[in-house]
Amino acid sequence: MVNFEKLDYISSTGLDVLLKAAKQLKGNSGELRICSLNEFVQEVFEISGFCTILSVFNSESDALSRF
Repeated sequence: MVNFEKLDYISSTGLDVLLKAAKQLKGNSGELRICSLNEFVQEVFEISGFCTILSVFNSESDALSRF
């Protein structure tokens, strides 16, 4: 799980890193979970389609409770 509570900006390179990590985890029966996106980063995730590719949660407790 990655908590993005303090993240203000994410570039296409950052999205690429997340995608590669998610693929590696999935290949090992794992899952990358993202939580606590601010409005700007949430919009980037929505526009890029990452909200449908990755598991995105509102809070860390929400992400942890779904394991």
